[in-house]
Amino acid sequence: MTRLLCVLRVVAFPAALAVVAASCSNPVEAEKSVPDIWGVWIGFGDANPEFRNTPYPASPDFTEWGAAESERLATWVTPGECNPWPAAMMMSGSNLFPIQILQGPNVIAVHYEAATQPRRIYIDGRGHPAEDELLPTFMGHSIGHWEGDTLVVDTVGTNGRARPINGYISGSVISGPDNPPRLPGSDQLHLTERSRLVGGGDYLEDTITIEDPKTYRKPWTVTRYWQRRPDIDVQEYACTDNQRPDAEGQTASAP
Repeated sequence: MTRLLCVLRVVAFPAALAVVAASCSNPVEAEKSVPDIWGVWIGFGDANPEFRNTPYPASPDFTEWGAAESERLATWVTPGECNPWPAAMMMSGSNLFPIQILQGPNVIAVHYEAATQPRRIYIDGRGHPAEDELLPTFMGHSIGHWEGDTLVVDTVGTNGRARPINGYISGSVISGPDNPPRLPGSDQLHLTERSRLVGGGDYLEDTITIEDPKTYRKPWTVTRYWQRRPDIDVQEYACTDNQRPDAEGQTASAP
């Protein structure tokens, strides 16, 4: 019955077939040994004081390059407003778009509604590719393992061209008010996450640590929360069909 359930899950989400099909080889062992994070989740914001997002740094210790890049991203032009979202922003607990986690014993795929490409977290024991074989991408290369009830994920190999880590969106739980500095990520970004179920399994806590020596002089950490939502589905979203340059978190008007 468990193996059949795995097959049905793959059929229900054909877009993720390629990344999940190989993960169904031994679902019984996987489901018994690790927490069940399969399903749809949406950022919970600050509605529950027990599970409150910690804020992004208001005065990050930028390098010279990081400060200049942050300023560039904060202009009214909204550079790259339809560029893909980075892995750190995908997991930032926005209540604007849900995520869907497809969980197998060898790989976990995360689909963010506002992104066209899934995030793949390989949990089959592999390491990162050698530096000369690592293809830089918007999401980077993610590997993970379970430490008891905590999923530990390590991501490298980003291309430095994704949206800011704290987003463009005005007034959201990602950015807060319109005036915080934009938080870029470069091609030297190293992302570490520790995720676990809390609140009786109804919430997913993700503690995100950013190390990026090109952008920041020291690492920084935030914790974000997601609420399990079996009552909703992830929909199709295309940024090019939903551009809102006047509402992307910019305070200045076009000249």
